[in-house]
Amino acid sequence: MQRLELTWIGKGKELQVEPRILLNDSSKNYGDSTSENMLIHGDNLLALKALEQDFAGKVKCIFIDPPFNTGAAFEHYDDNLEHSIWLDLMYRRLKIMRTLLMDDGAIYINLDDSEAAYAKVLMDEIFGRSNYLNEIIVATNKSFGFKSTSDGIFKQANHVLFYAKNKFAFQINVDAMFIEKEYDEQYKWVFENCDDIEERWTWRSIKEIVAEKLGFSSAREAAKKDAKSFAEQISVFALENADRVFRTASVTGGALLKRKDTITLSRKNRDKIIRHPNDDMDYMFIGGERVIYYKERLKELDGVMLPAEVITDIWSDISIEGLAKEGGVTFPRGKKPEKLLQRCIELSTKKGDIVLDSFLGSGTTAAVAHKMGRRYIGIELGDHCYTHCLPRLKGVVDGEQSGISKAVDWKGGGGFKFYELAPTLIVKDSHGQPVLNDEFNFNMLVAAVAKLNGFIYSPNSDVFWKQGYSQDNSYIYITTQYLTTAQLDNIATELSEYEKLLICAPAFDIGIGNRYENIDVRKIPESLISKFEYSVVGYDFNFENSSKSDEEELADVE
Repeated sequence: MQRLELTWIGKGKELQVEPRILLNDSSKNYGDSTSENMLIHGDNLLALKALEQDFAGKVKCIFIDPPFNTGAAFEHYDDNLEHSIWLDLMYRRLKIMRTLLMDDGAIYINLDDSEAAYAKVLMDEIFGRSNYLNEIIVATNKSFGFKSTSDGIFKQANHVLFYAKNKFAFQINVDAMFIEKEYDEQYKWVFENCDDIEERWTWRSIKEIVAEKLGFSSAREAAKKDAKSFAEQISVFALENADRVFRTASVTGGALLKRKDTITLSRKNRDKIIRHPNDDMDYMFIGGERVIYYKERLKELDGVMLPAEVITDIWSDISIEGLAKEGGVTFPRGKKPEKLLQRCIELSTKKGDIVLDSFLGSGTTAAVAHKMGRRYIGIELGDHCYTHCLPRLKGVVDGEQSGISKAVDWKGGGGFKFYELAPTLIVKDSHGQPVLNDEFNFNMLVAAVAKLNGFIYSPNSDVFWKQGYSQDNSYIYITTQYLTTAQLDNIATELSEYEKLLICAPAFDIGIGNRYENIDVRKIPESLISKFEYSVVGYDFNFENSSKSDEEELADVE
């Protein structure tokens, strides 16, 4: 059977991306020195590749907000790329992201309609169509002002593609699927004498009862005096008396057939409560319709019983007002509300899980993850990693109160570490010959060569040649010195018959590589040249500085 897939110019040309090492810049670390949170500056494809070895299968949730490729959505990126280039850039990154995700992890991709459809097919190919969960529509603009007078249908929303790595392993957080709602005016009746026997219960309009409690002669008088205050009092009363505030609703389908006789009787006795035999309290009828208590609309949210409803795939309740001030940094047309990230993270993670954003932008994902007690990895290219992300996350550690801070009772604390990508390991000399980059000190060299050979860099303080390890009792030893047969023999005496060793050296005695079955000797850099692509400056979207003011940003979102 022929497979259907999205194709584009350049697809299939695989890049052997060099897995760079990450260098901690301790001068930019902040807060708790034991924190595992990571802020990484550099090309996000290189950074993702750098993370692959240590974090494969460990990330619980990924949220990315890549350039929309419209030429207008972002000011900090080259956002008007040829379509095939955009797809290629995304394809390479998404493949690594899938590797990083836990088997029960999930990924969100925020886009507008310019590339959303193509991204959906791309995600089907990489993650599997069976792992598609939802396409969430997020309202981002209001349909008034100068924007609404433009030609064509006004664009009011973004598209968030929601995928699991394995749909059958992923479990959504059920408690996060409910959002607070305002009082529903359909619940307009109140049972007054519930202490009496059920047959004697009477009911009145909630508006009349509240008006009476407020000292008014009628609901009309109360509303005329102060409609807003009156409505608020009704809402409070309904919440406090949810076990006797109710509405009625028609019964249909199988439920109607099952209770047909009871419903008929109720229609004939409209001033009485009729209970269906063998039903609990919820199956009472008035005027042929079922009684539904307001308490059935309530859900415990943050420890408080509130009116709530299950979230749908249309999110119109997340405010964009005051967005320019969130986090204390400006990021025109690219900043996402903290509330949006909070909902995504709540649905897909628990405290302690790792959240990743490789298009960190102004730092929203990392800021929200930090406030919610999640670990995070944020990757950003360009100077705004220093001018936006770094100061924003410092503010979070210090307890800044914008965004979701009050909602999650954020008081500050925690910390993060700042990383730079190491330069490429192999460069060309003046004769065009590949050589080791002299920017690397010995420890960096050992770490890089170990990583490139698939080993985890972990020097053993007791055994000098155990500089890294892999599976199956395999170790690696890297030296910048000439390796002699005598040196090899000394190492061999310490190596057990169950252990294997890879030695990398710039030069060594002839025939040394075949001397021991459990020791493999390779020349550097020759042994590495064919493995990966070196000396690439960057694979990412271009960065551009923005000079837009706060006032201009507000104009964009209002």
